[in-house]
Amino acid sequence: MPSYAPAAEEIDDDDFIDDDDLPGPPSRSKKGGASGGKSGGKGKDPGRHAWEAEYKKSWDIVQEDESGSLESAVESLLARGRRKRALMADTPLRRSIIRHMFIIMDLSESMMDKDYRPTRFEVVLGYLRSYVVEWFDQNPLGQIGIIIMRDRLSEVLVPMGGNPQEILSVLSDKRRLEPSGEPSLQNGLVMAKGGMSHLPTTSSLETLIVFSSISTADPDGPTTIHNVLEDLVENKIRTTILSLAGEIKICRSISERTGGKFGVALDQDHLKDLMWETIPPPATTIAPPITIGVRNALSAAGKNASGSGGGKAPNGDLMVMGFPIQLPLGGETLCSCHGLLKRGGYLCPRCGSKLCDVPTDCEVCGLMVVSSPHLARSFWFLFPVANYGVLHIEDVMESSKSHTCTGCDVEFPDVSTIEEGVAQVEDGVSPTGRYRCAKCQNDFCADCDLYIHDTLHTCPGCAQ
Repeated sequence: MPSYAPAAEEIDDDDFIDDDDLPGPPSRSKKGGASGGKSGGKGKDPGRHAWEAEYKKSWDIVQEDESGSLESAVESLLARGRRKRALMADTPLRRSIIRHMFIIMDLSESMMDKDYRPTRFEVVLGYLRSYVVEWFDQNPLGQIGIIIMRDRLSEVLVPMGGNPQEILSVLSDKRRLEPSGEPSLQNGLVMAKGGMSHLPTTSSLETLIVFSSISTADPDGPTTIHNVLEDLVENKIRTTILSLAGEIKICRSISERTGGKFGVALDQDHLKDLMWETIPPPATTIAPPITIGVRNALSAAGKNASGSGGGKAPNGDLMVMGFPIQLPLGGETLCSCHGLLKRGGYLCPRCGSKLCDVPTDCEVCGLMVVSSPHLARSFWFLFPVANYGVLHIEDVMESSKSHTCTGCDVEFPDVSTIEEGVAQVEDGVSPTGRYRCAKCQNDFCADCDLYIHDTLHTCPGCAQ
């Protein structure tokens, strides 16, 4: 059959495809063709498109050493990542050790996009499983609930509770988590607000929203999402929104008005960093006159500051807790939280009702039941371990300290073999591999530094 070949004047410049649009390196030279194309311009690389010139390739950061190996460059990148996680705020702040959080997950059709491999849905679901385990490890007195948004509706997937195994079992069932339809941010926030209406004001009320869509399909009616925002501010529900697609004005407004954070994930690693930033308890504020009045009344043993008797102490922000009695794994008895026959459990110290797990709120008398190990672990962030200092080569040469790590007893690298060009402190990474505690003056390696600040929360040298 005869083929049709358009004339030269019929070919549009916008439809012209050159070799640069094809995969692989560009075949045309910098001198020819680039000056007349769209990528050519003043102040830009004439051999690349505009988006290529502005994009910073991550593999350009890794440089080979003198022997042609990448081992030293990879170790440097890993050391920077470990040091960044170990460097946390060591300033003592008033934090909420009792947290109640609803994780609102967007399960719209946009979660099936493949910009995250394999899909957004798989990546977010995998991160949530690790997030729940880490969150409960660092917030033993907290409780988490799961809410999903799809088909313009919201559904409580997991009610508020303190059992991470129950949450993980639900997140592992993908048949209940099929993405479909469009999300409704208003319905999700209303359901989260209703699930926190019975909680006391002494605890921290928070919501974490993983939003994938670029729009929200809210219901019509007199109540709008702006009215819901005012209710969140009034009830002091801190809302943090992590967007996978881009910045949305209403999402940023909700986060800023409620005291939360708003972030847009650039890639999978950035999404994980944004999620893990919400694990430490948020800092809270209290009116100074209230705290001073409570302290003065307690120091005066119930008397007023002037010394005359009969003064009544002001109401403090104290809350009642109970330590339960653990039941042996004998016969099955009926629990008050689920209404099911289960073995073992705990007895409420106030009303004697059986509870499945702690920490939780008793369904009968409303007492918060906790265990003493959970209460002790909850004070990690109130008294954080101070950041360890970086030691230079001069400090190591003048010091008479041991040449092994105080934590793991591993020998430090010999400072005489370190070259002067790499003996610079970059991103808080010590060139000698040593990090010293300012109180006990003991030296630790990078792995122990991360383990102490991230998991142990106690300096071994100061505890001796």
